[in-house]
Amino acid sequence: MSAMNSTIHEPAREVPVVHECDVLVIGGSCTGVFAAVRAARLGTSVAIVEHNVLFGGMATAAMVNEWHSTLDVHGKESIIAGLTGEVIERLKKRDAVSEISPVHRIQYRFNSAELAGELDRLVVEHKVRPFLSAKFVATVGEGGTIDAAIIEDKNGRRAIRAKVFIDASGDGDLVRRSGFEAYQSSQLQPVTLVALMGGLRDLKDVWKTVLPLAEKHGYPSDTSFPWIHAWPGTTDLCNVYGPRLNGVDASDADALSETLLRARQMHRALADMVQEAFGQRPSLAGWAHALGVRETWHARCLHQLTGDELLNGHAFPDAIANGVYPVDIHHPGGTVLRYLDGRLEIVEKSGARRWGRWRDESLPTPRCYHVPYRSLVPRGSQNVLVAGRVLDADRDAFAGVRVMVNMNQTGEAAGVAAWLAIDSGTSVAEVDVPMLRQKLGEGGSVVL
Repeated sequence: MSAMNSTIHEPAREVPVVHECDVLVIGGSCTGVFAAVRAARLGTSVAIVEHNVLFGGMATAAMVNEWHSTLDVHGKESIIAGLTGEVIERLKKRDAVSEISPVHRIQYRFNSAELAGELDRLVVEHKVRPFLSAKFVATVGEGGTIDAAIIEDKNGRRAIRAKVFIDASGDGDLVRRSGFEAYQSSQLQPVTLVALMGGLRDLKDVWKTVLPLAEKHGYPSDTSFPWIHAWPGTTDLCNVYGPRLNGVDASDADALSETLLRARQMHRALADMVQEAFGQRPSLAGWAHALGVRETWHARCLHQLTGDELLNGHAFPDAIANGVYPVDIHHPGGTVLRYLDGRLEIVEKSGARRWGRWRDESLPTPRCYHVPYRSLVPRGSQNVLVAGRVLDADRDAFAGVRVMVNMNQTGEAAGVAAWLAIDSGTSVAEVDVPMLRQKLGEGGSVVL
């Protein structure tokens, strides 16, 4: 019998409870940390579980070091503040962030290592109990209520009890392993691996120059051109975003392993191409320790955010987040972006851009779009919320809301809602929405 078709019996065992708290956050991305901090600021005891050795998720472990516009569609008024704004100010004091002007899509480019340090400070300052290099593996509970989460770390298998749980895992690990309904889009957005390289800053038109060498060096023809940007706080290093790989479900362990190895070899191939084309070899200075993942699973929540709601700026009575990032659909042929103001941008694999319109100029332009609280509440949940890219959104809506400045806000909302559910003795679906919005505003968030 092959190993693929065989099983083993694992004996039952007692799992020690290592910690008890009010709120437990699964996933230590910026979204997860912001959820933990907002809950802690309201007086709850909080713990956070992260499988990497540092906090920040895509922004740090995956080295995706860009935050998009926090301004309205006209580029004049702030629509995103809260902990995103606080962290930017902290990074400015360390000369670890650059602000891009005028803002097209990206507003900030930061040093990911410094961001990880600031997230550490936030966790420590707010007395959040950290569990780093710890893998969430199971829950205990029934009927839409979780009593404890099971983790595996260097000390073995351990349990953490809490009153409210927030799934900020990115892949819906907690909701899926707890029996809540979850789904995947029919076509997942591609994944990207980032590398740090030296020796690229002074080179012009890198991709255009090396593209004829791609087939020779085994660089994939179905990916788009890599993005190359200066790494803040250094004199030579660049962040190289690429390749973008299609058809990868990064929540599948085997696919994840295969893709990481494949993508690293493609970066090396790019370095070979640069050496052949320019006569100098860029130096590989570091790899991202996580794959840049745009999409895997979504929780089935009380409301699914739709592309029509997003692009028309639909006003929700329970809105808890705002954004302007365009509906950004990556596909093997390039990228198609639909902006709130009606512009259409098509970016081809070569990097060439074409502009048009998807909406008539005579129609009104929304100031921004919104995310409702209901899209963070899994159906049937009593004490479980989601935050980050696990939220319930259709393909078009998710293509806009998925960026970090938007997802950061969902973390803050989940943290405040968790406190409110505990304080009022209600389920997460029954929290007082006007009070939730009020507390978000009092805590520095922009509530529209």
